[in-house]
Amino acid sequence: MGRKMSIPLKFLAVFTLTMLLTAGAFVTTLSSLRTYTARHEAGAVADQVIAFRAWVAQTGMVWVRKLIPGYHDFLARENAADGGAFYGKNPALATRELAMIANKEATRAVFRVTSDDYRQEDNIPDEFEVSAIKAFKDDKLLDFFERYEGGTYRYARPILVQQECLKCHGDPEDAPPAVIAKYGSEKAFGYKVGQVRGVVSVSLPAVGIREVIRSLVNPWTVSLIFIILAVNLLFIYSVVIRLVRLTRSAEAIAAGKLETELIYSNPSESNDELDHLYHATNLLKRSLIILFKRLDQQGRD
Repeated sequence: MGRKMSIPLKFLAVFTLTMLLTAGAFVTTLSSLRTYTARHEAGAVADQVIAFRAWVAQTGMVWVRKLIPGYHDFLARENAADGGAFYGKNPALATRELAMIANKEATRAVFRVTSDDYRQEDNIPDEFEVSAIKAFKDDKLLDFFERYEGGTYRYARPILVQQECLKCHGDPEDAPPAVIAKYGSEKAFGYKVGQVRGVVSVSLPAVGIREVIRSLVNPWTVSLIFIILAVNLLFIYSVVIRLVRLTRSAEAIAAGKLETELIYSNPSESNDELDHLYHATNLLKRSLIILFKRLDQQGRD
């Protein structure tokens, strides 16, 4: 076996390992915290989108008096008494228009609604969204699907078919003429209640670990770090250094330097095991002094 490590080195090794494990746990916690924060922010966006889509579906169609420039798509048109017109938007069109307007003004979260059985070419799902749709179809209990892609956090929530959705996504024979006229009778039909129709896909800029750590660097954090260092220095002084001194004193006594002074608190006034060890060493020193005096006396006699 190799030579054993000294107590100071053992303490330094344990202290270093403890700090590394603490730092690892800290980084892991920060990573979980940033994902938790991003997940809840994206989830809040998805909740609002799903609620808006459900509201439109329950009303059947949202009618508007005028079309916003750049958003001319509509499902149905009805003439108004004053010679104008009303334009009807189904849940898909209304949600897509909401996404286009909201994403243009968004500073963080952007979203879109897509499906693997899409009716519009600009609704084609990307690789992440295809994976999310498959995951939701494979696991009916899955609430969300997430992934980091470079500096972006991706989040998806399933859109499940409700009873009111079957009018446009059930049997094509029951679909409104306007739906058949616009989309045909082949795409996005044949669904049943509870099936996955598509997903709400939300994207957020991912917050890096460095940014999270930087946000946590404040007077309180710095003070706690100094307190931890101070506590460890106090432990080194009160335990490790005293053990080293005791070792050297014991070696000196063993070498015959009986005048070596041991400084410690009286064991009757202390629960510190080191004080008891110092006291035992001091008693041994006194015994040696008495023994040497007797031997010296016997030599003179």
